[in-house]
Amino acid sequence: MRVLAIFGGVSTGIVVGAWLAMRQRRGAVQERRTKLNINEASQQEIMQVLGLDAATAERIVEHRPYPSKLDMLGRMVVPEDVYLSIKNRISYKAS
Repeated sequence: MRVLAIFGGVSTGIVVGAWLAMRQRRGAVQERRTKLNINEASQQEIMQVLGLDAATAERIVEHRPYPSKLDMLGRMVVPEDVYLSIKNRISYKAS
């Protein structure tokens, strides 16, 4: 009986672990799809999606193109705290 209980516990752990891994992978894929491309987005989209003010969004648009996300910080287009709050929600790929 003990062997069956141990086997049941282990198999349950494996199933739950696989389910959590699948869910995490699915979330990462969805996150990649929803990133805003800072080289293509309009000022209005930047304001709405990222929650930035008009002046910051305008500076982002004016200093395009960006060869990397970090370039926004290097060119002092946005302050560091703003960059840290949006860096995981933006992409920079040219189409």
